[in-house]
Amino acid sequence: MTVCSFRKHSWQIPQNWKGFTNLFSQLYHCDELAIGTSSVLDTPPSPFAPVFQSKSKAHMVLRAKRANSFLEEIKPPSKERECVEEVCNFEEAREIFQTQELEFWIVYTDGNQCEPDFCVNGTCVDQFQSFVCKCRPGFDGKFCDQREKELSRNCSKDNGDCDHVCMDSVDELSRTCACLPGYSLQDNSRTCSPSAKHVCGRQVLILNERGNLHCGGALIAESWVLTAAHCLERSTKVSVRLGDYERFKAECTEVTVSVSEAVIHPDYDTVTVDNDIALLHLASPVQFSTFIVPVCLPSRRLAEQVLHRNGTMTVVTGWGKEDENKKYFSSALNFIKVPLVERGLCSQVMLNNISENVLCAGWLGTRHDACEGDSGGPMVTRYRGTWFLIGLVSWGEGCGHPEKLGIYTKVSNYLEWIRSVQKGSERP
Repeated sequence: MTVCSFRKHSWQIPQNWKGFTNLFSQLYHCDELAIGTSSVLDTPPSPFAPVFQSKSKAHMVLRAKRANSFLEEIKPPSKERECVEEVCNFEEAREIFQTQELEFWIVYTDGNQCEPDFCVNGTCVDQFQSFVCKCRPGFDGKFCDQREKELSRNCSKDNGDCDHVCMDSVDELSRTCACLPGYSLQDNSRTCSPSAKHVCGRQVLILNERGNLHCGGALIAESWVLTAAHCLERSTKVSVRLGDYERFKAECTEVTVSVSEAVIHPDYDTVTVDNDIALLHLASPVQFSTFIVPVCLPSRRLAEQVLHRNGTMTVVTGWGKEDENKKYFSSALNFIKVPLVERGLCSQVMLNNISENVLCAGWLGTRHDACEGDSGGPMVTRYRGTWFLIGLVSWGEGCGHPEKLGIYTKVSNYLEWIRSVQKGSERP
């Protein structure tokens, strides 16, 4: 019940109860007048009854002020008394708040975020300053406004129709899509869009102690580079250069960073070159830019179910030799496009053993191949607008032989190891 302010009117005594209540509402301008069953107005007064009630009865309808004298100043501060029962001014406000600093409360009450209900084919669940739509079977999307594909009810086929990460529910009857760092999930709950331009995929140049090209690598985080383990067999004293294209020209985009730690995979075999992968921890994190950007690592599910399919087109980059008979490495960053080849065919054309830890790629009958100096460089593939790192240049039987294929470390087999090394370095 709110306090009413008296309004001056000229009026005549009404002849019925309805007229009296209308007159009463004119006399007392109220936002709300809550009168209970025990109200003094339970029974209609006579038409000639006095308008003004006695003090005791009036106090049952109108709330009395709790203090309005010099004793009010010794009572504990009350926002209701200072700024509701009295005129709210700076002097009264100072009695409530301990400082004079002005504040703005963003939320006084959250309200029902499901009003209006935007869930077209589902149930709206109210949350703090947001809502979630629980879709009926057969519908998908943030607002349950899109028909769900049969194959995308879980992650078993085509990555659940998710751009990046697909997560099955406990009963595997539904799935949830998520995006990799640097991307945001769109309203259709499947598509991932970059939060900024140039989110994925650039090459790293690994330099030896003399500052010369030694190998390639892939930037996967602001302080981490992936490369081939065989690049670090002789020495781990290396540095990296990022944002480079033409090795012998100053392009004002290059950044050289020293390496504080080199971690070779514990199961790396120097004879078979199996588990050919290593991590370089940079001495200082790099600043991302248009020319220095990390490449995305896919989930193992996405890699194995989608990205590793036979015939998937990949791009391999590096400054390695353009021909195995040439003496010098390339001065400019080169690239080749080669498809993935099934392991069975790869085993037939290669003399050495093809383990489960590698990918095979190339065009039989052509000379498209990586070569010396390209080792450790990235093999990437584009899926739904995002470049994913799926391989690292590892080895081959010669370079560019038409009857041979190239061998690349299968990065998805080492995702847990990569995370464990990164977490281990964060511990004090």
